[in-house]
Amino acid sequence: MKEKAISGVIIVIVLATTIGVTPILLVLLQQSASAMAPRVMSVGYSDPRASIATSNNNVYVTWWDNKTGNNEVFFARSPDNGKSFDKTINISNATGGSADNQIAAQGNNVYITWWDNKTGNWQVFSRASTDAGKTFGDSIMLQSIGSSPVKKLTPPPAGRVTVDTLLATSGNNTYVSWWDNRTGNWEVLFTKSSDNGKSFSDTINISNSSDARSLGARMAAQGNNVYITWWDTDKSTGVKNVFFRASNDNGNTFGSAIMLNSTAAAAVTK
Repeated sequence: MKEKAISGVIIVIVLATTIGVTPILLVLLQQSASAMAPRVMSVGYSDPRASIATSNNNVYVTWWDNKTGNNEVFFARSPDNGKSFDKTINISNATGGSADNQIAAQGNNVYITWWDNKTGNWQVFSRASTDAGKTFGDSIMLQSIGSSPVKKLTPPPAGRVTVDTLLATSGNNTYVSWWDNRTGNWEVLFTKSSDNGKSFSDTINISNSSDARSLGARMAAQGNNVYITWWDTDKSTGVKNVFFRASNDNGNTFGSAIMLNSTAAAAVTK
């Protein structure tokens, strides 16, 4: 796979699981630790991936490559438990470079998220199907907080950063989280859709840490609950801490951030 030079957003979307609250927290912490493993800031896309989701007898696969002459996100559906697949669909179908896709499914709803630069800036896009992947609605660009264009995201010191976008679903709700530096600082952001991905609410600043760089987030959802974890790196000391925030009303509001460490968990107002 030929890589295109960028200094921009690297998106990874993590699917929600339907497990208990305590196992969810453990999985989130493990995923956050993995996300913070050192990676040198590169000038290419992240590694190509094939992402998968299932619902009922349907298997959904999405990936990206440049076989069309441009990096595009593709989708294929199997209605018979993976025995055969329908014709591949070009999900991104854009003149800009598209990459770092992920997918989630629940019932007849299928959600795909990726990033591309068809607007001239690096942006996060979402596209949804409500008929088990047979057809998809228009792509929706998710708005960040802040007005500075993200043509080039400046990495934190030491030249290491991972910038992801996360996806979780529960009922008719779709939750998307990511981080960027449009506010002038690296922050973890969140938006939700309550109409099966047709529209999204205003973006919320989840980390809200002007004195720290917030990266490495992961997210899960179950019932009315949405859980987000991330790493904060103190700008002056370089000390890293894991934080956790929860919503119990379908992502409409979030409780205070809780800092997790090896000795105790302390509530911290953010």
